[in-house]
Amino acid sequence: MKPLKLILLAGLLIGYLTLPASAAITDEDSGLEDNMTYHVYDDVDLVSTLKFEYGKYRIIIKSVYPQLASETQRDGVNDFNQLVLQIVRDEITEFRRRVKDHEPYQKKMPKDKITNNLYLDYNTSYIKSKRDHIISIRFSTQGFIAGMPRPYHDHRVVNYNLDKNEQIELSTLFSPNSNFLNILSHYTHHILSRRLPNKNKIVDGTTPILENFVSWNIKPNGLLITFETGKVAPYIYGPQTVLVPYSALMDVIPPESPIADCITHRSRCLSNNLLTGGFIDEASAVHVDFIRWGQPKKESRHSSLVQEKA
Repeated sequence: MKPLKLILLAGLLIGYLTLPASAAITDEDSGLEDNMTYHVYDDVDLVSTLKFEYGKYRIIIKSVYPQLASETQRDGVNDFNQLVLQIVRDEITEFRRRVKDHEPYQKKMPKDKITNNLYLDYNTSYIKSKRDHIISIRFSTQGFIAGMPRPYHDHRVVNYNLDKNEQIELSTLFSPNSNFLNILSHYTHHILSRRLPNKNKIVDGTTPILENFVSWNIKPNGLLITFETGKVAPYIYGPQTVLVPYSALMDVIPPESPIADCITHRSRCLSNNLLTGGFIDEASAVHVDFIRWGQPKKESRHSSLVQEKA
């Protein structure tokens, strides 16, 4: 890992470890701590925003989320940003609801033992396919609520075609009536069986049905499948990821597919290496071999955009 990456990661880890365990704050409060900007294409930049929020019930929320910025009017950029902000709001709203549900239990606990922390993070990749620009986001949520036996984790994904201004559905990547689910099932089952002990959970979690493959991301070298905690392995193993290379899928990817260029022009696709975020995954060291880092700019001409309240 390069020195710059080590410095960035060390700073983020320190930020996680130094969060106050029980902030005695009763009024809602929020503040923007920092942001980094990465160039995507043309005049489009990705602004990675780091934000803290505090509130009653001893809540501390740390969210890292992407926003795109452009000096020209682009519907895809604007709609993508609104979609991301809504996902962040939904995750925070759900966390606050869970905390409120545990309020009766927390009233019986010593105040210095109460911590309600939410970390929302992401990693992202960018693909230029023919004339289309695609950005793929995986949000990682980690919540800890006093009174719960353990933290909860989940993921949400967004695969977005900025030129067509629409989310990409998994089935649209493949030929109609193809057996793409069988291929995904067979490949992920094979990889997970070499890694995990519980074969029955692997069989159930990789059965070729859409609901088992709802968390997927487009990467320059394949489709990243995320299996939530408990899906294919006991809780202690955490979430599992499998990168399915495009070479394993080439027979079911038609020429008009958004990812067809990654087969016919592999080197061009691999050069689309804007990959940022993933700080929660880096900190917990859970299958991070697929994470790479873009190089942040020192200054951003779009810095005003990140002042919006989430």
